[in-house]
Amino acid sequence: MGRPLLPPLLLLYISIPVCWGLQCMVCKTSGLCQVGECALGQDLCRTTVMNIWEDGEELEVVEKGCAHPEKTTRTMSYRTGSQIITLTETVCDSDLCNQPNARRAPSSPRRRYLECASCASSDMSCERGRDKSLQCRSPEEQCLEVVTHQSLEGSLEDERHTRGCGYLPGCPGPTGFHNNHTFHFLQCCNTTKCNGGPVIELENLPPNGVQCYSCEGNSTHGCSSDETSLITCRGPMTQCLEATGSNGLGAPSYTVRGCAAPSWCQELPVAEAFRLTHLNVSCCSGSGCNDPATDRQPRRGGAPQPGPTHLSLTFTLLMTARLWGDTLLWT
Repeated sequence: MGRPLLPPLLLLYISIPVCWGLQCMVCKTSGLCQVGECALGQDLCRTTVMNIWEDGEELEVVEKGCAHPEKTTRTMSYRTGSQIITLTETVCDSDLCNQPNARRAPSSPRRRYLECASCASSDMSCERGRDKSLQCRSPEEQCLEVVTHQSLEGSLEDERHTRGCGYLPGCPGPTGFHNNHTFHFLQCCNTTKCNGGPVIELENLPPNGVQCYSCEGNSTHGCSSDETSLITCRGPMTQCLEATGSNGLGAPSYTVRGCAAPSWCQELPVAEAFRLTHLNVSCCSGSGCNDPATDRQPRRGGAPQPGPTHLSLTFTLLMTARLWGDTLLWT
């Protein structure tokens, strides 16, 4: 008796390569875009665009790729020197939905929206109190202030202080994270130039009565017992955070501990701020509750306090490495 014939549909099925992950267009800041399959846990396609205007001329840099499922569309604009920097990131959730458009849509007449104070650390205008005026580009945008301090050796420095316009998940805030090495902060408001005044520094935020353990690194360098210490939490950072993941540099496990606002107790802000993957993020209430010496079950997820489900301090957008030089827009 001969072997049974396979149904034609089954033959067709087994002859087609199987792609389990979402497919997105992938291209860096230079080079052609290609179809790429997203890694497990990256369920969105993204398009990140940076525009730089100076003396009537425009430079545009575009990057495409995959994104974390908690990512949302966000925008940010600010002034530095004679330049206006505009950063936009959009996400979508179907195969190849981030394909380049054939051409730009015609620009519509510009309306007047919210006016905000704007400055940046790259020209020291924030630190010197030399805010300029910036007109927001859409009715959804608010005035914002972003602080990004990282003091560890080898960390990527860009705009430590940035003021301008934007539409950012997590606003109005204030929200953020701090430990002995890092301070990330975001707040927004929606009245004319409401983001003016002295720039926010961590030491100027009031203590909130909570202490948390602080460190960044692995168990032998950065987060050893000698390098982990209690710090005083300030401002809205009332939770003790602990996150472990991979930083892609060969370290088996990278740990971050410190004080966090409740809305920071999600994977996305930690992943973007510290460039970590395979994350386990947990928060707890009460001084010293993230003690590494405590024998406890892993605490997964966020703190019980409500907070925005989606949050980013635009680290993907702000890591632009001095903008005119080697442009880095990473996920």
